[in-house]
Amino acid sequence: MKHIIYTLASILSFISLSFLGTARVQGTTNAAIRQISPDEAEKLIRANAGSRDFVILDIRTPGEYRDGHIPGAALLDYYSLSFRSSLEALDKNRTYFVYCRSDNRTGRALKIMGDLGFTRVYELRGGIQAWLSSGRMLQVH
Repeated sequence: MKHIIYTLASILSFISLSFLGTARVQGTTNAAIRQISPDEAEKLIRANAGSRDFVILDIRTPGEYRDGHIPGAALLDYYSLSFRSSLEALDKNRTYFVYCRSDNRTGRALKIMGDLGFTRVYELRGGIQAWLSSGRMLQVH
């Protein structure tokens, strides 16, 4: 009997975690938010090179940004007191590619973006760590 209870508890935990993993996409009401791999991100950046309707947002701290960022990325510090108001000021109809260090801040930022009505947002799955692990380079300031 204990074995059956443990098995059922494990299955329920797995199902719960599965739903939590997709909550950032499903929890947003107006946005089409999609996680993409470093390979997909590189293709997205190339396809939108020079487009004024495409914005790369690095939501790490200024120190993290200075240590290296994806070329063309604009800094919007998640921990800044003006983060939400800075997002509100952005054009909601542009396409945004958002990343942080490891994926933690982007989950919370994407919720805010969805609540604010952003329509096209891509998230770098695994953050800048995944970008570097895939052998890609950063621009240093």
